[in-house]
Amino acid sequence: MKNLLLLIALSNITWLSAQVNTTIKEKVTPEIKTFKVIKGSSIKLNQADNIYFDYDIKKGNKLVFDYNFKAKDRESVADDEFRERIVFELDSKSKSFVLSGDTLLDAKAYFTRSCFCLDRGNYKINGGSIKGKLIKANTWKVNLDLIITPSQERGGEPFAVKVSGTYKPSNTK
Repeated sequence: MKNLLLLIALSNITWLSAQVNTTIKEKVTPEIKTFKVIKGSSIKLNQADNIYFDYDIKKGNKLVFDYNFKAKDRESVADDEFRERIVFELDSKSKSFVLSGDTLLDAKAYFTRSCFCLDRGNYKINGGSIKGKLIKANTWKVNLDLIITPSQERGGEPFAVKVSGTYKPSNTK
């Protein structure tokens, strides 16, 4: 009889803990994409060597376009954080543009991947194209169709990034 009562008690405890676990929701931060155009700015390259570099958005006389993507993030999963950023600059009087080849380098087009992964870091963009036009005062429609090529020293394979968005003014850098 004691064993039967013990078995019933354990069954009830197991059932209750299963009920508690199904009602607790995992905290997940949703995916976020932002498209900003920053007036009166420019991109400053901080070259460490031929492989690694960093950049800053500083006060200047250009339009800086800044795309940020933050993937959804599960609180219960370690090292699943993932971000991408694409920046480039244009003359402040521009009304439309097509950047490819050398004009991507002239526009200081950079891609950043932040993650717990092998191909993280900053890359100069030299493949694909960026096309955009002013659709109303201070608002731009931009299409990015890029090929990112990691240097052989950093490993990784070339990968494509395709993004379209409406860039709006921002006073924050």
